[in-house]
Amino acid sequence: MTTQQDSDFRDGMPFLGSRLWIDFANSAPVALGDFLATPEGWTSWLAAAGLKAGVGRKGAAVVDLGAVHALRAALSRLFDALQTGTRPAASDLDLVNQHLAAGAAPPRISWRDGEVLVERKEAGDMDPLAAIATDFADFAAHYETARLRHCANPECSLIFYDTARNGARRWCSMSACGNRHKVRSHRMRAAKLECS
Repeated sequence: MTTQQDSDFRDGMPFLGSRLWIDFANSAPVALGDFLATPEGWTSWLAAAGLKAGVGRKGAAVVDLGAVHALRAALSRLFDALQTGTRPAASDLDLVNQHLAAGAAPPRISWRDGEVLVERKEAGDMDPLAAIATDFADFAAHYETARLRHCANPECSLIFYDTARNGARRWCSMSACGNRHKVRSHRMRAAKLECS
């Protein structure tokens, strides 16, 4: 499931990873802080991501931020393992599998208008962590290693999956790090001209 990219930032939070699970991993950027530090932050992030809070077994009343943070950390490590081609930690895969199992809903068969229908649960109707784990599983089945990237800005901690046709994306966002790089480069060239 690919997240809708209305813009690179929604309510001040980065949504530029090209996948739901990557946007989730990006929810604690070094420069901006942890958007999921509080239950309110988690609810805001879910709304920005287009996921429903309180769906699934746990409901809205109980938010286990420890589980949220653990899955985010595991997915961040899995990103690096996929990017480098190294063996991921079994504990990270086990954690994703736990959320996949918690969100798994068998298809439901019904009869409508003279036909048998097979209904499947949509990601928006799953527990949010299960939806994120499902997005990772879908991604892991069909990705290109070379398109997994860290932003080229050494001061930026954001990651993304390059979906550009030519695969040349360098920045988490052109409006953020890409623009800063352009301004910095322009200033350096202007300073060199003044010194000449």
